[in-house]
Amino acid sequence: MNDFNKIELPEDVLAKMWRKIDFEEAQRNIFKLQQQLTLAIFKNNKYEKERLIKKITTSIDARVLAVKKVTDTNSAPGVDGIRWIKDSDKMKAVLNLKAKGYKAKPYRRFVVTEQTSQKQRHISIPAINDRAMQVLFSYALEPISEATADRKSFAFRKERSALDVHALIMHALNEHNAPTWVLVCDVKSYYYNISHNWLLKNIPMDKKVLKEFLKAGFIFDGELFPTDKGISLGCNISTIIANMALDGIQKLLYDLQNQKEIDYYEGFCIRFADDILIFSKKETKARIYLKIIKKFLKKRGLELSFEKTYINKIEKGFDFLSRHYYKENNTIHCIPSKKAIQKFESELYDLILEKKSRWSQPKLIKTLNTKLIGWAGYHRVEEAKEAFVHIDVVVSALLLRLMQKMYPSKPRRYLIEKFWYKDEYDREVFTLTTDKSIKVIKLADVILVKHKKLDIKKNVFLDTNYFKEKKKIQNINKVTDKYKNIWNRQNGRCYYCGNKITTNQPRKLVIRDLTWDNNTTRNMAYIHTFCEDDEIIFTNSNLDDLDRVDIKGILNEIEGFDLGYGKKYKYQKLYDYFSNCKKYTFLLKFTDIEDILDKRLCDSAYKYKSFWYQKKHGSISRCWIENNYSMKKLDFNKKSITFLREKKELTKIKIPEQLLMSNLPISAKYEMEKFFEYIIKKYGL
Repeated sequence: MNDFNKIELPEDVLAKMWRKIDFEEAQRNIFKLQQQLTLAIFKNNKYEKERLIKKITTSIDARVLAVKKVTDTNSAPGVDGIRWIKDSDKMKAVLNLKAKGYKAKPYRRFVVTEQTSQKQRHISIPAINDRAMQVLFSYALEPISEATADRKSFAFRKERSALDVHALIMHALNEHNAPTWVLVCDVKSYYYNISHNWLLKNIPMDKKVLKEFLKAGFIFDGELFPTDKGISLGCNISTIIANMALDGIQKLLYDLQNQKEIDYYEGFCIRFADDILIFSKKETKARIYLKIIKKFLKKRGLELSFEKTYINKIEKGFDFLSRHYYKENNTIHCIPSKKAIQKFESELYDLILEKKSRWSQPKLIKTLNTKLIGWAGYHRVEEAKEAFVHIDVVVSALLLRLMQKMYPSKPRRYLIEKFWYKDEYDREVFTLTTDKSIKVIKLADVILVKHKKLDIKKNVFLDTNYFKEKKKIQNINKVTDKYKNIWNRQNGRCYYCGNKITTNQPRKLVIRDLTWDNNTTRNMAYIHTFCEDDEIIFTNSNLDDLDRVDIKGILNEIEGFDLGYGKKYKYQKLYDYFSNCKKYTFLLKFTDIEDILDKRLCDSAYKYKSFWYQKKHGSISRCWIENNYSMKKLDFNKKSITFLREKKELTKIKIPEQLLMSNLPISAKYEMEKFFEYIIKKYGL
C-alpha cells in the first residue's frame, strides 16, 4: 500500500474510485472487526487485541469511513483552511491516511458565548486530515471503551442517552431497599484540565498518535499556544477518551464494602460525562464517597466544582440533567427543573422577540415548533404536564407581544381574531392567516411516555438484536418513525374502545386482523395497554349474528381453556396427534379434527378464521405450533386445513444445569451465544 500511495493517479480516476465505494459493505466489515475486538478484550487475549487494533486502523474500509464521516459533517475548516469537497480529494485522502510519520497541525481555536448563561466555551478545531485520523483511531478505541466502561456511564455512547439515565434513577429510587441520600458531583472544567500524562499512560492506543492529538497546540488570534493539559471539545475522539478517564469510579465504591454480598444500591454511581450521581443509605457514607472522588480526580489533574457539588436527602430533592427528582408520600417524582424551565423561557423570548426581524410568519412557526418538539421530546418521560401547559402560556404571551409590536395601532382583540383560531378543544392556537394547518403546536398535547430501563449489561457491538428491538419499542411508545402514520390514521383513538389515548396513558400496537398474512403497519393499530385485557377475539363479528351464536358453547370453551393451573388442556387429543405425526404436509378436514377430539368443534370454528389463528395460551393452534407445524392453507369453503411441518428430523437438546444456574464469565456468555446463532443459522431453526 505504501508503494501504491506514491503513484500519482489522475483526478478523474480517483473520483471514479470514490464513487464506486460500497459504504454499507465497508461499515459491515468494520463492525465485524469491532465485534471480534470486543470479544478479544472479554477473553483478555492481548495478542488478538493488538492484531485487531492494527487491522482496523490500517484497513481501507476504516479509512474510507473516516474520510466520509468528516466530509459529511461539513464542519469549519482547521488552520490550513482545507476542505475535501471533490470526490478526487476524498479518495486521495483515503490513500494517504496513515499513522506512520503522522504529524498533527495546531488546532484553530475560537470562543463561543452561550446566549442564555453568557458562559464562554473555547472550541479547538483540528485540520480535516487530523479529524479523519481521530475518527480512524476511534473505530479501534470505541470497542475497547465499550468493553471496559462503567456500566452506568451514559454520555456519548452508542445506543445510550440521558433518557436511559432517567429510567435508571427512577428504578433505583423505587426499589424496596432504595438509597435515601444522594451525592451530586460536577467536575470543574473537565475537558480543559485533564492530565496529558495520565492519558498517555492509561489510554490504550498508539502513544505517538495520541501524543500528536494532545500536544498539537492551538492558534488563537494569530498566535501559537502550546497545550500541556486538557482535550479539545471539537475533537472526534475526545468524548471516548474523556469517558475512559472517568471509568473505574463504580468499582472503587463497591470495593469499599469488604463483604461477601455487595449491596449494589450502596454507592450506586450513575455518570453522564463529568456529571456524577452517587446514592447512599447514610449521610456519613456519602461524605466518605466525596473524599474518594476527590482523590480519584486528583490523579487525573481534576477537581470538583464546589458550587455544583452537594449532598442531599432524596426527600428534599436534587437536580440532574435538567430534571428535578424528589420523594413525596413514599413516591419518587420527576419534573423539569426550575433552571431548565427558566432557560427555555429565555430561549423562547430570544427566538420570538429578539430575532423577530429575521423571520417570516411561516418560518417563525416552523422554527418555534422545532424548538418546542425538541424540548418536549427530552422532558416527555417525566411528570411534565404542568410544565408543558405553562410553556404553552408563555409562548402565547410572547407571540401576542410580538404581534402588538408589529401592529401597535391595532387593538388586542383584533390581533387575537386575526392570528389565533379556536381548535376542537376551544383553545386559542396561533396560526398562519392564509393556512390554518400551519400552526404553533401545543405541548399540552404531547404524549407522555415511560422510558424503558436499559439493560446495562448489554454491549452495543455484541447484543445488536437487543438494541434494534429497544429502538422499535421506543418508536412505538413515542409515536415516531413509521408508527406516526398509524396514530394519525386512528386520530389518536384506541382501536378497541374508540376513546382517545390521552398523553399520560400507556399504549401499545396490536395486529388488527389475524387472518391477514401481513404484519406491516397497514395491519397494525394502537390500543390502550389496559384495553388488552378486554380484547375481543373475533373483532370481525357482526352484532346482528349474536342471536345465532352458541353462547353456552363459547362459555364452555372458555371454561375448558388450560389456564396453567393444572386444568386439562381441552385439545389434548389433537395435541397428541400432532406430537406423534411423522408427515411433512397433510390435509385435515374440520370433521377429521372432530373425530380426533371425539367431540364437535364450537360454532366459532366454522364461522371465524381468527379461531384458528389465535396464539393465546389454551387456544387450538397450540396443538400444531408447539409440535413444529404451521397452517399452510385454511380453506373455509371446503372446511379443511393444510398443515406443513416446519423442520425435519428434530430432536431436543439437554442444556447442562451449570450453564443455566451459574453466573458465566462474560466472554463465555458471548461465545455460547455466537455458537447457538451459528447452529440456528446452519440448520434453519
